[in-house]
Amino acid sequence: MEGTLSLFDWQPAAPPREQPAAPALAAAPGTAAAVAPAPASGDLRIMIFDVETTGIDHARDQVIELCVQYGIRDEEATSRTWRIKPSVAISPGAQAVHGIAMEDLAGCPSFDAVADDIAAAFSAADVLVGYNLAFDIEMIQAEMARLGRAQLELAGKRIVDPLRLWQQCEPRSLQHAHVRFVGNGFEAAHSASADVAATGRVLAGMLQHFKLHEQGWDEIATICDPQPNRWASWVGPSKHLRWEGEVVVIGFGKHIGTPLHELAAGPDKSFLRWVVEKDFPPHVGEVCRAAMEMKGQQLLAWIKHRFGQPASTASPPFAATPVAQAK
Repeated sequence: MEGTLSLFDWQPAAPPREQPAAPALAAAPGTAAAVAPAPASGDLRIMIFDVETTGIDHARDQVIELCVQYGIRDEEATSRTWRIKPSVAISPGAQAVHGIAMEDLAGCPSFDAVADDIAAAFSAADVLVGYNLAFDIEMIQAEMARLGRAQLELAGKRIVDPLRLWQQCEPRSLQHAHVRFVGNGFEAAHSASADVAATGRVLAGMLQHFKLHEQGWDEIATICDPQPNRWASWVGPSKHLRWEGEVVVIGFGKHIGTPLHELAAGPDKSFLRWVVEKDFPPHVGEVCRAAMEMKGQQLLAWIKHRFGQPASTASPPFAATPVAQAK
């Protein structure tokens, strides 16, 4: 996905090439004192990383803290932490999680000032480890894109996510959930009627187990999905393109957040040709191809007809002109 962040997309297609020596971790303003990283697992350099952010929307929110650790055991590990001053406010929800306030970052550098060091640290690592690391990578890549910098190069890296490892090693099928939260297995598994009945019993057991049985459905739904409306803005089945009001914008890469019609009419139109030629989901290439052939309201009318109508807005993005019949 996303030209994107699927863990499976990150697996090396060929034997990993020899990696450069680790960058010197000289301390920078707003960071913890640097220490020399130590090799781990033979010649492979293992780097564990985590970010804290102003929120969870990669199109808007920013990284305010990044820690990298070399080695997986505390007694062997060395680490470095960058604290970064954002240009957007920290959301109350994010601050409640990590406890970092804007005043804590007043003297810290911008992401631009430390981006080279961060890119060098990722480049030198052979194995990247992070818990639910797709989010962390997405946030760092978005920062790089906003600055017009190259994306982190992940080809040839071994990607290890303990969350995914846990999910693979302890299966989460309906049968497994029924044993844990109801107390037994169930017969006729994978018939629709048996599965829906079992799902109801599992949910009731989970609500009791996690002490959520007195919560309302709004609260439970929010726990399941903190961004419940994000799919509503997608054009098609992925987040590569999304609606912002009645304008379709790019949802990935160096042009993230750029209106599609502006990109198609500007000097970077070649980006759309590149997308069409690459292995993106079919609907992404289809829309980018249409953007190079249609203008303004004609393009929007076609996208709405083909992929659905976005939420209405008070101000249309283009001057009122006749719209060609969408096909």
